[in-house]
Amino acid sequence: MKKIRVVLIQKKLGTRVLHSEAEEIRKYKPHFVCFPEYFFVNINLGNHEQTPHNFDRQMKRIEIFSRNFQSVVIGGTVPEMSNGDLYNTSFVFDKGKLLGYYRKQNLFHTEFENIKSGSEYKVFTAYGIRFGVLICADVFKMESFVEMKRMGAKLIFIPTFSPKKEETVEEKYKRDNQIYVQSARLSDAVIVKVCGVKSEFKEFLQARSLIANKKEIIYRVNPDEEEKEMIIKKEIIL
Repeated sequence: MKKIRVVLIQKKLGTRVLHSEAEEIRKYKPHFVCFPEYFFVNINLGNHEQTPHNFDRQMKRIEIFSRNFQSVVIGGTVPEMSNGDLYNTSFVFDKGKLLGYYRKQNLFHTEFENIKSGSEYKVFTAYGIRFGVLICADVFKMESFVEMKRMGAKLIFIPTFSPKKEETVEEKYKRDNQIYVQSARLSDAVIVKVCGVKSEFKEFLQARSLIANKKEIIYRVNPDEEEKEMIIKKEIIL
């Protein structure tokens, strides 16, 4: 059994990490830091547009975070232009070194008009742990978690863009249990979901960040924290 320190960056999309927040993260000495889906965007371009300059800038930010935190950083997602197609991509850095990337496969809502679906599942290794990355609506394809298990992932990070739903507290918890505990069972892995917070840029978001294993949700933000920016620090056992 291993004790792993993770940090969930529950913040508004397209914003900065404050110096005080960065210092808090460094002091915690995390193994993994995960950002939300579409965190690394230029809000003037939106989350379905890209320029070479902005892409290079966002990649440099993720690299610097990883080097400064001396940890693995799952860089939320960034719009990635490749061979004329735009992908919703999560880049993974380990102490400043690029481990690889994963492109979202199960697109959602307006992404169908602008984003090309990825075609390959990915796992990475750090600290002797095999871990995978899925993105938001990938959770609705159960094959995603079957593949994660087949590929040996014991930890799965899920940067998420979570539109607000009108639900009771009971409905929220029931839905999260149905999706994420079931996913943990299918994959035989611990699930770490990280969401962005609503802002003027994306005012319809809710931040339902959580951690789940195959028995239960072991951490979830409180319903009254779903609009709150937070640096969430948790220790999990693999």
